[in-house]
Amino acid sequence: MPLQASVEILLSTSTPLPGEALRVIADGVTANERTRVAFHKGFYPLFAIGPDAQRALIGIRLDAVPGLYDLRIQQYQKRLGKWGTISEGSVQVATRTFVMETVNFTSEKSALFRWERQEGARIRKLLLTVTPEQHWEGTFDYPVDGPVIGEFGLKRVRNKTINAGFHKGYDIKAKSGAPILAPAAGTILMASTLKAHGKTVLVNHGQGVMTIYLHMNSMSVVPDQKVVRGHKLGTVGSTGLSTAPHVHWGLYVHGVAVDPKPWTETEF
Repeated sequence: MPLQASVEILLSTSTPLPGEALRVIADGVTANERTRVAFHKGFYPLFAIGPDAQRALIGIRLDAVPGLYDLRIQQYQKRLGKWGTISEGSVQVATRTFVMETVNFTSEKSALFRWERQEGARIRKLLLTVTPEQHWEGTFDYPVDGPVIGEFGLKRVRNKTINAGFHKGYDIKAKSGAPILAPAAGTILMASTLKAHGKTVLVNHGQGVMTIYLHMNSMSVVPDQKVVRGHKLGTVGSTGLSTAPHVHWGLYVHGVAVDPKPWTETEF
């Protein structure tokens, strides 16, 4: 089969910031074509959003180096057994300014640091899950009502000396026991009590999009359970590495943490 011609690349932005999600639409690709996006050493599946268009979502890493990156739409050539480029463009990753924040933990809480690596590896593996169905519709809701007390993208230092890396979500303050609601439809991928992360719920929204909820007081869901927008996931708490009642809400695209706020304002 010859490579498909007249494919236009439509981007949500041509200048994404580190920590942002990039929407890529291949306009002119039929739904039954096997295609992907090649971008910065990675490959991202395209999913049909109409008879002649497919969409991929890419997370720009918080530590991405600003600069110009090539982006290519590729189609699988079954007869030749290889991928071929059918359209190409570029993306200018912009410069982002990061704010430093210091968080101090008690000695009892600090003892939980040693569990982070093991728990993080388990979570990262699940975050790479990709299922073809899109469960969400429209924009996302915030999971709780309350002020944001920890912004996405902060560079955190613990106990004044320990580099904790980037803060990969929002910390939203609420009373202990306040309900945490699903911001969009999905399937529960994880509902576990961890030591450093506390009671943790992970929701698979499909096509590589996940949301995570940490430090919960209680969980109201189980793995493989389907939830709709507004379904109660559990309640706010302060379990694990937490200094006060809140929920840590993170959003990931193909395992990369992205800012959840644009998802509450824009349809991806």
